[in-house]
Amino acid sequence: MKKLNFLCNCALVGAFLAGAGCKSSSAIPSTPSGLPEVNLRAKTIDEVKVVAEKFFISRGYVEKRSDHLYEMVYDKPNKISQSGRALRVRLRLHKETGEHWRLIGTPMGVDGWHTNLETETVLQEGAIQIQGFLVEIKNQIESTGK
Repeated sequence: MKKLNFLCNCALVGAFLAGAGCKSSSAIPSTPSGLPEVNLRAKTIDEVKVVAEKFFISRGYVEKRSDHLYEMVYDKPNKISQSGRALRVRLRLHKETGEHWRLIGTPMGVDGWHTNLETETVLQEGAIQIQGFLVEIKNQIESTGK
């Protein structure tokens, strides 16, 4: 009887989570990449990198070294010390024509943060917040570039 009760509870929780997932997924920005992104105008890649770095550092993120020229990575460790978890935002720049760039942000959860067993998981529920961050970064870049 306990096993049946446990299975029923699992099914109810699963149904609830599936319903919540469907509700939140409709709020994901409709973009060509399916991820948060903005098109912006900047003369150089460094112009974008400087603004993005200041933006994330001021919000408690730490920069993680990336091996890619057109990528920036920012981590925000979990407030619980020794948890081994962090939030990560992976930003990728794509050069369009002239001074036009496409900035794409991927919200991620990180388990085993700063260990050899670090794993990343895309967190679609963070897409709305990252979209807002990208819009703020775009506005800062385009307001200073004029």
